[in-house]
Amino acid sequence: MEIKKRDLTFTGKKLTLEIEGIKVGRISIIYINNDLHEEPYALIEDLYIEENERGKGHARKLFEMAIEEAKKHRTYKIIATSRYSREQVHQFYLRLGFKDYGKEFRLDLK
Repeated sequence: MEIKKRDLTFTGKKLTLEIEGIKVGRISIIYINNDLHEEPYALIEDLYIEENERGKGHARKLFEMAIEEAKKHRTYKIIATSRYSREQVHQFYLRLGFKDYGKEFRLDLK
């Protein structure tokens, strides 16, 4: 038996929201190729809004822009993850049209 390795490269974008030159939020979108599909899928990661700017629609704006970027990149799906304790985030994803689809399993290495 032999296991062969090959390097993979990923592309993505980091979107940053600034108000009057001050960074108030960010979101990253990573495109991942999957040999089972011709198109890549997108992983949303690192959504963050400064605490004093929360509740003003900034997260929605960044997410909507990330979704548009994923559509331009012709992805077949977008994945966004969240911890169980973040019920408010889960409701936010549902309002954006995401479905509660499965579980995420994690192995911390550090």
